[in-house]
Amino acid sequence: MSQVAKWPRARHACISFDREETDVTVTYWTSGIEKLRDTRERFGTGAALQYGLERLVNLVVFVEWLHIIVLSRDSVQPLDPEATARFSSRLATLADLEAMQTDPRLDVGPSKFEFFRRGDSCLLSYVDGELAGYAWAHTLGRPELIPGLTISVPVQFLYNYAAVTLPEFRGLGLQAYRHLALLDHGPWQGKRGLLGFVRHTNFASRRGQTKSGYRTLGSIWLIGGRRHYAALFSSSLRRSGIRRLE
Repeated sequence: MSQVAKWPRARHACISFDREETDVTVTYWTSGIEKLRDTRERFGTGAALQYGLERLVNLVVFVEWLHIIVLSRDSVQPLDPEATARFSSRLATLADLEAMQTDPRLDVGPSKFEFFRRGDSCLLSYVDGELAGYAWAHTLGRPELIPGLTISVPVQFLYNYAAVTLPEFRGLGLQAYRHLALLDHGPWQGKRGLLGFVRHTNFASRRGQTKSGYRTLGSIWLIGGRRHYAALFSSSLRRSGIRRLE
């Protein structure tokens, strides 16, 4: 039950505030203003306006704009032979995931174990034999992008998500190495490329994915409530066989 701060009764008015709701509202606006400033500094006024407009609209109705992105084999960044000689990879076991829980930087929580239970694979990447990060691959062709939105993935693509690189190993080219390691792994060698998604206002991620060789295949627009919403798929996605699944 929420705590309510009640003011003494007055002849003309009685005012009360729900402290929990007030705290949530203050936090929402404070974090939003900070993110708005950061977005403007890093990506310009146009990006900041888009972020601010999305946040304002979402006070009234749930609206989301997602981009489906694809990385073809021939678009993967070239690897440095000297650097990759230090790299290795393998699929994680349940015991690996359990051991990884001890390092909060690896972000292995209940959701990751649920991914594993459903049949998804986690590719571990190593530098000189030391765990440096991982990337997940969805294997059933029907990933849930956000709660309530499950899509179909064409058989020629592998859905890739939730990649992590520990800070001390960034800048070595591990992301490109993992992309190729996924596509060259036994059952996925026949795949033409990797598929993923990024939110329109996640400008940092969009920039990084573009540098990695991803291109936008199409977009999905969501509108409605947080639990129940309509999803509009661009014609390019429909032509590619990507649609919403129940």
